[in-house]
Amino acid sequence: MINPELNRPEASQAAPASLFDTIVFPGNAHCEAFSSPTQPREHWQPLITALDATGAEMLNLRQDRVRRMRHEDGATYNPFDDPTGKGTPWSLEMIPLPITAGEWAGLEAGLAQRARLLEKILADIYGPQRLLKEGWIPSELIFANSNFLRPCHGIQPAGSRFLTYYAADLYRGADGRFRVFRDYGGNPAGLGYALENRIVISRVFPELYHQTQIRRLAPFFHTFHHSLIQRASLRRDDPGIVLLSPGPDSRIYFEHALLSRYLGYPLVEGQDLTVRNGKVFLKKLAGLEPVEAIIRLTSDDSSDPFALRRETATGVAGLIQVSREQNIDIVNPIGSGFVDTPVLSVFLPELCQRLTGENLLLENHPAWWCGTADGRDYVLANLESLIVGPAMDRSTPPPLPTERMAAIQASPYTFMAREPVRPSVVPAWDRSSINSRNMLLRVFACATDEGFTVMPGGLAITAADVDTLIGGSPEHQQSKDIWVLSDQPVEPFSLMGGLQAVAEFRRSSDLPSRVADHLLWLGRYLERAEGLVRLLRSVFRRLSGEARPGDIPELLFLLNLLRADRIFPPAADDGVDIPRYRELSAHLNAALYDKDRPESVVAILKRVQDAARNVRDRLSLDSWRVINRLEDFADNPASDPLELLDDTLFTLSAFSGLAMESMTRGLGWRFMDMGRRVERAMNQAGLIRIGLPQVCGEFRSALEALLEVADSIMTYRARYRSAYQLPPVLDLLIVDESNPKSLAFQFSQLVAHVEHLPRQNDRRFASPEERLALEMLTAVRLLDLTGLRCSKGVAQTGALADFLDLVDVRLKDFAQQISAHYLTRVQATPHYSTIPGDRQP
Repeated sequence: MINPELNRPEASQAAPASLFDTIVFPGNAHCEAFSSPTQPREHWQPLITALDATGAEMLNLRQDRVRRMRHEDGATYNPFDDPTGKGTPWSLEMIPLPITAGEWAGLEAGLAQRARLLEKILADIYGPQRLLKEGWIPSELIFANSNFLRPCHGIQPAGSRFLTYYAADLYRGADGRFRVFRDYGGNPAGLGYALENRIVISRVFPELYHQTQIRRLAPFFHTFHHSLIQRASLRRDDPGIVLLSPGPDSRIYFEHALLSRYLGYPLVEGQDLTVRNGKVFLKKLAGLEPVEAIIRLTSDDSSDPFALRRETATGVAGLIQVSREQNIDIVNPIGSGFVDTPVLSVFLPELCQRLTGENLLLENHPAWWCGTADGRDYVLANLESLIVGPAMDRSTPPPLPTERMAAIQASPYTFMAREPVRPSVVPAWDRSSINSRNMLLRVFACATDEGFTVMPGGLAITAADVDTLIGGSPEHQQSKDIWVLSDQPVEPFSLMGGLQAVAEFRRSSDLPSRVADHLLWLGRYLERAEGLVRLLRSVFRRLSGEARPGDIPELLFLLNLLRADRIFPPAADDGVDIPRYRELSAHLNAALYDKDRPESVVAILKRVQDAARNVRDRLSLDSWRVINRLEDFADNPASDPLELLDDTLFTLSAFSGLAMESMTRGLGWRFMDMGRRVERAMNQAGLIRIGLPQVCGEFRSALEALLEVADSIMTYRARYRSAYQLPPVLDLLIVDESNPKSLAFQFSQLVAHVEHLPRQNDRRFASPEERLALEMLTAVRLLDLTGLRCSKGVAQTGALADFLDLVDVRLKDFAQQISAHYLTRVQATPHYSTIPGDRQP
């Protein structure tokens, strides 16, 4: 089925009988799918048959579906140097990698043995260090190794588990044998992406997936959870387990949020945790909640800025001391990054014999350490055929080819050399045909009471060339789902079915202060974006007709609203309020697309996405898919602005509808809705304050525009069926509590929200935020609009002007009180300082 001679004339003229006929058979590498150019391997045959039956056209459609699903799920990898801040979509190629049950059994045994061995090594180097004293491990490997953390020496982790979670990169050589290329112990990455791959591929090929006996991934996650809660340190019925993440700036934050949702553990950041009296607590709105276990998704050297003397905000000061006092279970323990030391693999065969009395089941990739005379001599004699790299730290760049010999001679213990890797190749879909790509396997294991269990699957990482596969970053690679075939019927399994019983019904929905802060501002940015989009849409609607800008009576009114919010530049010095069409178009385009202007639509939508990214684990998949659609705004500057604004408003409204109909009325929803109410009230009061003197002065026709911008025009028409008049317009926009856009409605909602906020204890008197909300609601209920007439200067005098001034002050006071009362545990909110010229409460 594979044609090794595609250049033959008869081969180029005949249509391929199979999609796999276009693959060039590799001469110096193992082929996963074929044993010879014409013979597919037995376990690949059903998959090849199914793909051929599907056809190229349908496979293209399914690959497009894979891409859409990943985009909707927000599956990204975030490069640190990405100027757009979007991240790179996680690249998933839809043809899975099947592995036989027998072959996987051998891998499981080898990986479990390797994990046990590495745990014994960690227990020794952070304990008695007999391996060092007896000469099994050289001193440089410990004392000259940045992966060895001296402050962690002598710490006995909970359950004596020095390695709870482990991963390894494997490749299959030309001889068909698997070898280990890299080990990961400090912060193994990829488990969430493996789960995402399985979710997507099982939906794209549902019939093939269910007809094939494929081992499920859920039992592995159940085992991981069950083994964690069985530790001696977790004795409560509902242990406090959290996932500690560096935050949205992490390259793999998508994985952190996915694991949080799937496992049900809260996703926290360093500023959410604090150490008090030798214990770790989670800072929540209602107070401090004890934490008993941390699944650490941060690097070793950034986990405790106090003990490790690091300037980082991702860790928890005092965490190592809490570990030393055995008051916290950390997965993996700080210091387990020693496993990641590249040169450690050179010593594993002898250490396996020494510590377990067994031979190492999985071979290492051939490597030599320059720290020994024999190793150094061999490397120097074969420099041209070996790859020289750092021995201690993977992040250290390798020496230049012209400097390798001098560098090795100057500091031999810091270098090692490996043979070039010749990994196996695997079929991959490439739009219209199947080609071959180089492949590594990333597999995962977790500790149990009986030893280690290996996840039946993982990530197959592929690339077009070996250099990209071995040293490239994920944005230049692809991944595949691994299907471990079972020789026994696969029973259905649900992760939820194996968790412990619920100890308490309808538990309170408390949340960390940081999360409340981001949800509050998410609500504010959503409302700010919606208000600006409605205002700009009103402008573009009028400019899209036949009338010239100077002939549109309410256009100047709308432009003045934009000027008041600094979205549009002030009037020209020559007194011309409406610029020429070309200049007007340039200003409006800047209001839409200028990323450097904090008041533009694209900048505000970026803030919506940033705030949502910080609470990603709190948003439903449907909500996150809606948020992802906002990325399309900046990608469509050439499209019709009016159509783009309509689509954006539709997307924002979809999110609002999901929040209203799908979110439980817990504290998360209340803080987000409070943000919306505060921002909507500020926006509505500003519209009336700015627009009223203009409406009553020269732009009477602008009353309709005011109602349109305030999203109340349909209500007015249905209720009054008459010409636009000032008193009923103001009644609808200010005092009508049945109108969701009125000031009275916002104040009534704020009153309801503050009554449900957590209290430290029973209070006799109302809190400041309760008094402020009630004062604003009372003021709007007492406002008398009868007798109000439209005349010049009406907004500067009388009860209405005093009321609007009061609302402006009280709304800012209310926002400050909420922050002071509930968000003071947030070390630094980005919403107050990083946006130049932003409106501050």
